[in-house]
Amino acid sequence: MTAQTLNNDSTFALHYMKAMGRAVTIRVMLHLKGVNYTNKVITAEEVAADRAALPFGQVPVLIETKADGTTLELGESLSIEHYLAEKFGWLGSTPEEAATLKSISLNIFFSLYNNCFVAKVPIHEAIADPTSLFNTKALPLFIATHERWLWKNGNNGHFFGDKLTYPDLTMLHWIRLFEGLGVKLDENSPIKKVEKTVKALEEWKGKYDAFHPFSSIDTI
Repeated sequence: MTAQTLNNDSTFALHYMKAMGRAVTIRVMLHLKGVNYTNKVITAEEVAADRAALPFGQVPVLIETKADGTTLELGESLSIEHYLAEKFGWLGSTPEEAATLKSISLNIFFSLYNNCFVAKVPIHEAIADPTSLFNTKALPLFIATHERWLWKNGNNGHFFGDKLTYPDLTMLHWIRLFEGLGVKLDENSPIKKVEKTVKALEEWKGKYDAFHPFSSIDTI
């Protein structure tokens, strides 16, 4: 699977609220690739007033307009991320590599999302309680699983090869989110090395802190 050819005349419009929320990784992808994109702010009230205008009645929604005037409208944040990851060359070079990289990213997402937004105990309470299932089981299992993948790749700050791929960006988001909620990670761990490696990319153009999960587009 090779990266799709980028048409410099394509433009992207991301419809979402001011908060980073479920659109943060999408915004990071668009920024790092340096494509022509705009943030179209839509409020919760506007979404509720006309859900039929959106693919699945919710945001985020990404609209790509190509040079010939044709458009692609995508809903669901993970679907948008997968599309951009493939388009921008962050899913390897074969179907097998793409499947592996998607599986890593999906495991990162669902392992942590389920604890953050689905669990019965609010995540900030679980993090503050050293005896919680999150601290005693979920987080240690997550760290062990993904550090195993990172060691397998030589602990070089990437999940695959020696350059940026989709799981690196997924992990970056969740590291920043959970540390913002109070999780303490070993500064010398392979997971923190991913954060430091991605943070060092020149493509941020000085905007790394602006794309924090707890920030808003006002900082971009």
